[in-house]
Amino acid sequence: MKRECRAWILLAMVVALVTLGACASRPEPLLAKEWYELGNAWFDKADWKRAGQAYSKAIALDPSLAGASFNMARALAESGDYDSSLKILESILAEDPKNLRILSARAYVFYRKGDAEKALAAYGEVLALDPYAPDAVYNSALLRAAAGDKEAAVAELKRLISARSEETGAILLLGRLQDELGLVDEAIASYQQVRALGKADALALERLGILYSKQRRFSDAIECFDAATKSDPKLGEAWFQLGRLRLTVAEDSEGGLSALKKALETGFADRTEAAALMDEPVLPEREQIQALLAGKGLYGPAPAAARGAAGSGPAGTGPASPAPTVPGAASPATRGP
Repeated sequence: MKRECRAWILLAMVVALVTLGACASRPEPLLAKEWYELGNAWFDKADWKRAGQAYSKAIALDPSLAGASFNMARALAESGDYDSSLKILESILAEDPKNLRILSARAYVFYRKGDAEKALAAYGEVLALDPYAPDAVYNSALLRAAAGDKEAAVAELKRLISARSEETGAILLLGRLQDELGLVDEAIASYQQVRALGKADALALERLGILYSKQRRFSDAIECFDAATKSDPKLGEAWFQLGRLRLTVAEDSEGGLSALKKALETGFADRTEAAALMDEPVLPEREQIQALLAGKGLYGPAPAAARGAAGSGPAGTGPASPAPTVPGAASPATRGP
């Protein structure tokens, strides 16, 4: 809340400066910078229309203000006007064809536009200039995987990680792809590497726990799920898997029931997982667990809403891949080339 208030105060100050500057006939370069800062303030508020208008005024007053042009391209892309965004980026590249930030931004806009082929080619241009540009390698691998060439994506990520062993995002993506390719031991090694770097978040710990379970390394799995729930108490899948293993492996009925209840409290709603738990040949407190699951509609006849939604999506639709990373992750004021 305090941060939100500070943001609005900053925005008000910038608006005041621009207004006063216009009234006082300030030199155009100074007034252009104030419009630029106003654009950045609106950018931070995700008001793409007002941000674009402010950047446009800044550029009109000072066409050499390249940062305003780049940020305007970003604002246009965020608003869905990809063609206008690309036009601006191409104009910047005409003057500076080897600008990696602009090349990366253009590739990202192609991705947002839905042109994966051009996006992949554009990231190739980035990698031709910097073979180890982390965002470009990550995004290129992500696009290759989405196109069905996961082996090439894995090779690309391994090349980056061999040179830059602390690229956490690349290692996590590598682990996910290795798991999808059935390379469970290699996937475990990747997630372990992230954990050794101290960068494993709750979701990474949960994923590692699932991989350990696949290898029947149940003690390691329990430890990971426990760590995941401590890191993020709202992680329903981790709570459920922790409860399942405590009940069926660790012979900890009390701890298992407690974890299951917490999973259900978080909104866990995977009927397939619930059915698999009830199918366990040895399940302590079976009647109590059945009642808990049935009470949430996870066991027994499917609720009407769930039955109606079952066939609503296209066949074979899986979880969405994470979007490529956005070039220029710093504050808008420093997003210029």
